Amino acid sequence: MSNISRIKKVKLEKLEALKKLGIDPYPASTDRSASIFEVKRDFDKLSDAETEVVLDGRIMTKREHGGSTFCHINDGTENIQVYFKKDVVGDDQYGIFIDNFDVGDFIETKGTLFVTKRGEGTQQVTTFKMLTKALLPLPEKWHGLSDIEERYRKRYLDILMNVEIKEKFKKRSKIISAMRKFLDDNGFMEVETPVLQTIPGGALAAPFKTHLNALDLDMYLRVAPELYLKRLLVAGFEKVYEIGRCFRNEGMDATHNPDFTMMECYAAYQDYNDFMEMTERMIQHIVKEVNDGSLELEYGNEEEKQKINFEGPYKKVEFTELLKEYSGIDYDALTEEDLLKKARELRIDVPTGSNKGKIADEIYKDLVRPKIVDPIFMINHPLELSPLAKQLPSNPKKVERFQLVVAGIELTNAFSELNDPQEQESRFKEQEENIKKGDDEAMRTDREFIEALEYGMPPAAGLGIGVERLITLLTNSNAVREIILFPTMRPKTEAERKAEEEREEEEEKDRE
Repeated sequence: MSNISRIKKVKLEKLEALKKLGIDPYPASTDRSASIFEVKRDFDKLSDAETEVVLDGRIMTKREHGGSTFCHINDGTENIQVYFKKDVVGDDQYGIFIDNFDVGDFIETKGTLFVTKRGEGTQQVTTFKMLTKALLPLPEKWHGLSDIEERYRKRYLDILMNVEIKEKFKKRSKIISAMRKFLDDNGFMEVETPVLQTIPGGALAAPFKTHLNALDLDMYLRVAPELYLKRLLVAGFEKVYEIGRCFRNEGMDATHNPDFTMMECYAAYQDYNDFMEMTERMIQHIVKEVNDGSLELEYGNEEEKQKINFEGPYKKVEFTELLKEYSGIDYDALTEEDLLKKARELRIDVPTGSNKGKIADEIYKDLVRPKIVDPIFMINHPLELSPLAKQLPSNPKKVERFQLVVAGIELTNAFSELNDPQEQESRFKEQEENIKKGDDEAMRTDREFIEALEYGMPPAAGLGIGVERLITLLTNSNAVREIILFPTMRPKTEAERKAEEEREEEEEKDRE
């Protein structure tokens, strides 16, 4: 039997002991009078008035000293010390507490407040009750746990035991709230569009496929909300946005998770130049909100820490200029075959079926993007990379598109939206040809979207922000999985579980 199993067996025995004493180990209601945060905020006033307060929380520490026991409890807002004294609670109740209440249990305590000789604000417990009997022990050394995947699998423990991680998720919420407030204040209306779609459009990405039994219909989890949001421009809404989950059946790395949060917004009668100005203001607004009003922050570990300045105006550089500057490759001077040969010489993996623009994009990701630190707008991408964007009037081989790149991370993707239905249909046909060549990320033809364009969509610009990438940057995290509450994980196999139990047993023998 593993150590964890032995501990659980003892806790189950305590659970049964509580039930035999007529104590409900999982009551439905509590009598809490205030949160621990509120009590600590008003501590002096409450203690001076000898006001009895009722607190709820999880026991985080328990230290016995004969007829006295000190505990720390946490209710999610703060920690506070609570003091049990046999002479105060009574012999029988004190014995019940000592024998059956453990670290990890939730408890309710009632009593007045005082300050110990060491200067710590404490509650003198007069009565108490069990709120939740925990059956598994809290980990002793969770912070810095070497098995990072175990932390992600048991994120609830990761947050409980690691204050730094908890603060990151508080900041995540604040970042999304700041983004939503900026959009609301700038006249955008929040909407919701389908997650289940018959055509997975709006991005160059491989979709997840499922089946709707009610209609006997194959469907896809959306890779982006774009094509539905643009239908709303056709419908007459001027400015719309959505913050929601998207799904892409692709690789997993520091900047990718199969399901993630995307913000997309669209505005009629604007172009990509207007949206560059708006994006700069939005990013600055969010950074100030979560960075104590400063536009400068540090990103990276101690060895590779970079200072990033979000002061504008952000530099604008063409995609092909960046490629030439950092790799020496002149995109316009090379054929698709020459560019593919060059990529292979550089040992860059190029997916099957890639066109010239896609090949260049793979080279950019490997050689260019990691070298960018301060914010820049990379603009005017090759047409092949942007089947939903308008062409540059001065150069139809390029499109009116920009990406905001910071610290080697692509935070945004935006363009002047293509609203010519005939041109859009032609672009979709080109994408279908790429699918035949083996490109599983190419876009499918959405005939209902083309029909919507035929009714007329006004000139417009659109912007997408990978929310997790922005949060990763602003919380100085190593990967998007670190700031996703429950990232996608491969389940443990039975063999792995058995090996883990055997390892625990060996460690227990070593301690003995």
